[in-house]
Amino acid sequence: MGTKTESDEVVRRLADEFRVLTLGGLAVIATGLSRNTYDADIWVEPFASPEEWSNHLSPILYASGTAQPVAIGSWEKIGRGNLAGVIGRDGVIRVNGLERPLDVFRDPNQLAMEDFDEIWDRAQLQDDGTRLPDPIDLLVSKQETGRDKDRADIIFLEGKIEADYLARLPKVSADEAAHMLRRFLTPRVAEAALAHPGNGVGELARKFLHELAEEGDPYAAEILRRG
Repeated sequence: MGTKTESDEVVRRLADEFRVLTLGGLAVIATGLSRNTYDADIWVEPFASPEEWSNHLSPILYASGTAQPVAIGSWEKIGRGNLAGVIGRDGVIRVNGLERPLDVFRDPNQLAMEDFDEIWDRAQLQDDGTRLPDPIDLLVSKQETGRDKDRADIIFLEGKIEADYLARLPKVSADEAAHMLRRFLTPRVAEAALAHPGNGVGELARKFLHELAEEGDPYAAEILRRG
């Protein structure tokens, strides 16, 4: 039996040829959270169709003698001729036979394929040639999964984003402040935005606070009661 190929090596090969975003536990670890992860997750640019995606990626995904793409859930092996059909159906395949499993996405559950370019442009280049999504995009990728490990990641990411927002909000323009509020919001962020001198920022923050209070957020309701 041959030596298992490193998943990092496959990722680097893909990143040499295509745009690749790091997702999952490795992305959260790179953002600053200390935790373990069993597998690796990447999002390779979706191209125009599953067939085009498959044609581009197959030479790399099947290059190693030990690597074997399988369907998530059934764990059935995927032949080259079936790769386009599986990725079109599932949006993701797993590559087994590496030193750790590698999940390769075309269509992540929480992120839209049509947003790939925008998410890529916001992402930060890493040493392996992939890009790390900004914390808000990474947060979106973790929402609505229902998994305990993702809840812990969400708490970490929300805290990191909130701290960054509280530091930046007083210094940015009105347009940038409004853009920030539309991308990410907590009661503390909205409360800080109330004091922004920019035209319309305070009004927007108060509107969001009312929405949060109507959804049952007690902290937002308390901020509104205080003034």
